[in-house]
Amino acid sequence: MKQTKSDLATIAAVAQLLAVVLTVAALFFAKDVFIPLALGLLLSFLLSPLVDRLERIGVPNVAAVIATALLAFVFLAGGFTLLGRELTTLIGELPQHKDELVAKARSFAGLTTGVGGTLNELADEVSQAIEDESKAGDRNDTGADSRQSQPGDSEGGALPEQNSPGGDDSFYESTFQRWTDRIFPASKTPAERTQNDGTTPDSPLYIQPVEGDMPAAIWATTAGTVLSPLATAGLVTVFALFMLIHRDDLRDRIIAVISHGDYVTTTEALDEVASRISRYLIAQTVINTSYGVVLTVGLSIIGMTMTPEGVFPNAILWGVLATCLRFVPYIGPTAAAIFPLAIALSVFPGYAVFIAVLLLIVVMELVSNNIVEPWLYGTSTGISAVAVIVAAVFWGWLWGPVGLLLSTPLTVCLVVLGRHVPRFRIMATLLGEEVDVSPSLRFYQRLLVGDQHRAAELLQNHAGEHGFGETCDKVIIPALKRIRKDHVADRLSDADSNRLFAIAGGLVAEFRRLDREPHHRISSDADADADEQTADAAETGQEQPLVIGCVSHHFSETYVLNLLRHEGIGHYRLESIDDDTLPQDVGKRIRERLPEVVVIAVLPAGGTPQATFLCKNIRSAGYQGPIVIACFGKFKNFDTLFVKFRKAGATSVTTSYSQTHAKIETFLHGSDSKLQRSLSHPMQQHVAVPSR
Repeated sequence: MKQTKSDLATIAAVAQLLAVVLTVAALFFAKDVFIPLALGLLLSFLLSPLVDRLERIGVPNVAAVIATALLAFVFLAGGFTLLGRELTTLIGELPQHKDELVAKARSFAGLTTGVGGTLNELADEVSQAIEDESKAGDRNDTGADSRQSQPGDSEGGALPEQNSPGGDDSFYESTFQRWTDRIFPASKTPAERTQNDGTTPDSPLYIQPVEGDMPAAIWATTAGTVLSPLATAGLVTVFALFMLIHRDDLRDRIIAVISHGDYVTTTEALDEVASRISRYLIAQTVINTSYGVVLTVGLSIIGMTMTPEGVFPNAILWGVLATCLRFVPYIGPTAAAIFPLAIALSVFPGYAVFIAVLLLIVVMELVSNNIVEPWLYGTSTGISAVAVIVAAVFWGWLWGPVGLLLSTPLTVCLVVLGRHVPRFRIMATLLGEEVDVSPSLRFYQRLLVGDQHRAAELLQNHAGEHGFGETCDKVIIPALKRIRKDHVADRLSDADSNRLFAIAGGLVAEFRRLDREPHHRISSDADADADEQTADAAETGQEQPLVIGCVSHHFSETYVLNLLRHEGIGHYRLESIDDDTLPQDVGKRIRERLPEVVVIAVLPAGGTPQATFLCKNIRSAGYQGPIVIACFGKFKNFDTLFVKFRKAGATSVTTSYSQTHAKIETFLHGSDSKLQRSLSHPMQQHVAVPSR
């Protein structure tokens, strides 16, 4: 049974979705293998520029890799040693700052009236009640033991305590205790749970603890906790060293495996991945290290100028910690700022040091995010800001904290893959910094939603950057063709199609008016109410050549003729014949007007048979001048179409707006203009080779 095209597309979509699910599952369940591999690859990207530089000055490959690895090891060992020493000092000094922290908490609670004071008093009462309850419990346990030793006591002996001087407090305490016991029932003591009478396995007569295997189990757990990160670090080091030593061989093997004969695309993709990730990692290392140094210096200055002791506690620790944490997107900078702020708030009296540290961090973040990072990063990653957030969430969920560290480099690989492999182009579209959406499609989308303001703004911006002619070729005419295509495919109704054409026509007229403003400012002597063509003719002092534009089969082609009329101001005057005129009447009118050039506009879909018939009628009416058929678009069968138009009497065939305007200028002002008018047989006239 033959499957339809839609069924094959559905099967392909399901297969791609299944492949994505299996890939994510493999990355999750095999993360113990993929994480060291990814970290090793990341480290090799970071160190490869230094290795390449050493090789350029004559150092052998292996020696360059070993020297670079030793340098990185010394740097990391020194950083971790400094970090450990500062952490040890911090842990030893933390109990000294307890009183100041409690005082800050109480003063903060007292900043608000009513609620703050009530909460403060409630906290004191709760603390006192807990202490009193503990003391009362100890006394009750002692009294219960003494009562159990007296057999004459009754069960109701405790009731008279309610009449004691403290009976009201005891009553409220017992009521509160009953409610809390209902919500949070107290666990039973071993004596209440069961009796060791030997009747069941849960109540043995005698229990002998066996501790022979416990020390070994504890040792194994501790060793596993300590050795697991060390093993991961060892794997990362091994992967990085081998990737650096054999990077050229690995590159050749990867190209041979995944290229499938397309060596150009594969080589360009690998080069782009390596260069983007290396530049990103080097720039981030420079920025984070500079940030940590400036933070350390700033905290030290604050400590010397604003604290009684003349020092900020563990300033070096907070600088090193900020350098490391800022490698994690978004979460890292926030975490790096919390620690020095917490120390400034808990150690020093008042809030002056806290405010100074807060201002320091805010200024550093503003300078880093708005000046330093755009200057150093530039287009190093090629991914959007939203993609960075989504990647951090996804890879953090998949691989935990290591995934946060690897999120940006891995996303860069996906974006580059989407740029060079058509099957994964969706990755580049969703995650890339530059959206691969043509200006004509953006313009068409604004037309669909009726956003005329943004559509006009897009036209003006594109014309300011690329010029009027290219804007017509790249934005306006493709949008008109898309409206025609969707209308023919029944994606747009007649009413919607007419509405879009009306909006587009209004925008084209406004676009022409705004583009004419410089001409009006220059020709200030011309009458403001006069027609633009008359004014231009008056300025030049001579009558401009006449060009007649014909619509082949659809009224939307009138907009293209209006664009040609606008750009011809000062060079020629264009009169258009609408689509309601019969081909025979068109030929008669052209014979009467005797224009210098005739232009037949064809806006696909369709229109080529009508243009051929119209050209034959114009030639049959006796017109011997040049006829340009402007068939806008790209055609696979252009050679066949060109021969058909030439047989019908066309002088030239163009496929773009710019080419059509240039061809009109050639016929009007070229040296062969009179010669073309004198030729009687159309097959001997000029032929334009359109741009494919």
